Amino acid sequence: MEVSSKNLNFKIALLELSLLKPHEEVIDNLVRKLSNEIESEGEVKDPLITDEKDHVILDGMHRFNSLKRLRCRFAPCCLIDYDNPEIKVESWYRVFNIEEPEKFAEQLLEDFAVKYKREKGTLTGSEIILASEGTRFVPSQMIDDVQSARRAVELERAVSLKGYKVEYQPSIVAIQRWKSANANFVIPLPTFTKQRIRELGEKEILLPHKSTCHVIPSRPLRLDVPLALLRDENITPLEANARLTQLLSSRKIDRKPPGSIIDGRRYEEELLVFTT
Repeated sequence: MEVSSKNLNFKIALLELSLLKPHEEVIDNLVRKLSNEIESEGEVKDPLITDEKDHVILDGMHRFNSLKRLRCRFAPCCLIDYDNPEIKVESWYRVFNIEEPEKFAEQLLEDFAVKYKREKGTLTGSEIILASEGTRFVPSQMIDDVQSARRAVELERAVSLKGYKVEYQPSIVAIQRWKSANANFVIPLPTFTKQRIRELGEKEILLPHKSTCHVIPSRPLRLDVPLALLRDENITPLEANARLTQLLSSRKIDRKPPGSIIDGRRYEEELLVFTT
């Protein structure tokens, strides 16, 4: 089924789980919780967001793993043209407010045996930590992007174990907060290109949870696809998609502007909510 919006055209389809390629790890407890919710409700509310070309999952890793856990055959997917310039990729930065942030950063990096230089001035994108008063901690030795993301998550866990609460913010928001002194300790993650994300998905190399942040102009919600359809082993993919099209064609699409709140979550993109 094809859907058009002002900023994005996409397809909604059922794809076999074996065709889908995740690129991020998940949190097992969240997978179990979501699996239980789906089983209890008997339906999957929202689709995975996937690259139409090679089926790399861009958003919905926990839903994908929940469907695997529930022994589903199909997953509802929003298939997009990943090369569309309107689709952006940012990183999730780890944001804290802590006591004596520069001293804390020095001790943290010493604990992890990371050699670094303290600098001020223009951001380069290679920083390990951004601390108060514009101080940047830059590694003396560079490592590849996947290793860098994993190290950032290890640092995040170490800070959290000290009792500090982490916030996950898109890179642009996190940097703005740091520059305005609304956050005094930020752990950046590398920014991955679309091609790199495709490559990782193809090679089955998983990044840490909440590494990439995809900014998509329009997002479909509330498909409410029956779990029984997703588990059906006796129909062809063509028949399964004919049933999906029949289901969705009987519904209306309520278009909501960016900033709308659905099920307690605020969305920064246009929403296309399927309603009865």
